[in-house]
Amino acid sequence: MLFRSLRIENCLDALRPMSEWLAESCVALGISDDLSYRFDLAANEAVANTISYGYAPGARGTIELCFDLTHGHAILVIEDDGNAFNPLELAEPRPASSIEDSRIGGLGVLLIRRSMGQCEYQRRGGRNVLTLKSPVLEIQHESH
Repeated sequence: MLFRSLRIENCLDALRPMSEWLAESCVALGISDDLSYRFDLAANEAVANTISYGYAPGARGTIELCFDLTHGHAILVIEDDGNAFNPLELAEPRPASSIEDSRIGGLGVLLIRRSMGQCEYQRRGGRNVLTLKSPVLEIQHESH
């Protein structure tokens, strides 16, 4: 059973409440600020891409997030009913040789990969399932 879960609609306005939910979840699980920041960065990138590119214009959909702490790892599962898409199949972008050759965008999946210890994708039951996992090196303890 997953510890915390959230369901949002596929609209960009849902990103802020998602970040607030994730921050509250990290505090509740005693996860460090650094790891909380990395999960927020990865989740925002993944969910924003899903909202922006995973659905036909005007199509409604739902995105479910489940967050848990188990066996020394924090695990965030992001599941959506959008078009089939495995972001982990994208090749890592090659560095531009100059500023003139650089392009805007295309670094989101790289950020996700680099901020998480492990990333997995499955297409299950007509849904995209992205699992982001990172070891919890230290647990924050509340001081009273």
